[in-house]
Amino acid sequence: MRWPIRNQILMPFALLQGLAIGIISISAAWNAASHVEHESISRLNQIVATLSGSTFPVRSAVLDQMKGLSGADFIAADSTGTITATTLPQPVARQVIAVPQAPSSDAGQLGEFRPLVVDGEKWLVGGVQVQRSRELRQLLVLIPERQWQAVRRDVILPPLLIGACTMLMMAILSYLIAARLGARLDRMQHQVGKLATLQFDNLLPVSGDDELTSLASSINRMAQGLQEATHQIRLTERNTLIAQVAGGLAHQLRNSITGARMAIQLHMRRTPDTDPESLQVAIRQLNLTENQIRGLLSLTRDVQRASVAGRIDEILTTIRDLLQPQFQHADTLLTIDLPAEHLRDQIVVADAELVQAALLNLIQNALEACRPGGHVQVTVSITDTHVQVDVSDNGLGIAEAVQGRIFEPFVTGKPDGVGLGLTLAAQVADSGKGSLTCERTDNRTRFRFLIERIAADV
Repeated sequence: MRWPIRNQILMPFALLQGLAIGIISISAAWNAASHVEHESISRLNQIVATLSGSTFPVRSAVLDQMKGLSGADFIAADSTGTITATTLPQPVARQVIAVPQAPSSDAGQLGEFRPLVVDGEKWLVGGVQVQRSRELRQLLVLIPERQWQAVRRDVILPPLLIGACTMLMMAILSYLIAARLGARLDRMQHQVGKLATLQFDNLLPVSGDDELTSLASSINRMAQGLQEATHQIRLTERNTLIAQVAGGLAHQLRNSITGARMAIQLHMRRTPDTDPESLQVAIRQLNLTENQIRGLLSLTRDVQRASVAGRIDEILTTIRDLLQPQFQHADTLLTIDLPAEHLRDQIVVADAELVQAALLNLIQNALEACRPGGHVQVTVSITDTHVQVDVSDNGLGIAEAVQGRIFEPFVTGKPDGVGLGLTLAAQVADSGKGSLTCERTDNRTRFRFLIERIAADV
């Protein structure tokens, strides 16, 4: 049978406290009863001593006064056993006096009380032998047993009731504490069960300063760590899928583009009279597509190629030449701000092909985000160790549904987009010890591409 840990902790303490309270209550009741009994007997002994040593005759009127003070009944008898005074009816008194009584060992002190039944009434009887005169030789004290029990009950019940109430309050408090601890443990058990099924929402509330609070904080940290690990695993799986798809598809497309470009160039040589401008536009578009495919190929992990360093100004010039027809067609202005002429030969990156593919995607995305009459601005600056390229546009901005996820594969706000361009650019920046960030300020969307720069003579 399952025994919850809260019961394992609280039950022994509750039982121990209950036992202690019970023992204390019973002891207090017993002591109170003994104390009352001792006081009652002491008071009766004082009355008996007074009567035994008195010089006035002991008559029924005197005994009635003593009864009013002590609540006990009295029988006085002479040396012949004749009742001289009593507070009881004569028939009852004669039945009592007829029973031999144990004499007191101390004159003036009551002997041991013994039970006696007279006419169905139970009494406790104690006596003393008096040697003062022949008129008073024996004095009996009678207490109704029901009265004695009532006195005991009156002094025993309060400690027992207090103990019972204390035990009840302790039981209720223990139950509330156990229920509170149990509820917290149940929430933690439920949360851990959700983590086992990869549900990371609704973290545990953290309040207080105890071990369970620390445990809840640890569970929350574990949930966040598992969520991040699960997210990374999914990204890794997705990237693996991208690599497999991109590797096969890009090689096929690249071969086709190479064949198409060779066919156009062959046609231009064979037919000199053909309009060369339109064919040059076609070749530029094929070159643009090939650059994009090279970037797609860079996503595959099994690609082995040698990197070639290049200057940023030359990379941006190539991109401008490739995209100029599209900017003209879209009625959008492209401006490129470079550092001073004497600094440009110092703006060198290690892998010009990858950087060109990344910046090509960023600038083309900015172009597609603009409306007719829009403006795309590219600004280049340098630091001691890095090159910073800001690509900004005055388009409508990134769709709210994909904000915060734009660098993930296959996430795009375009109806016909694939969602790989920004993933490629972010991967290139990361591999070049840099970063790619995005922000929206002054009605312009700005992507900041940061990558490590190398010495110009590399």
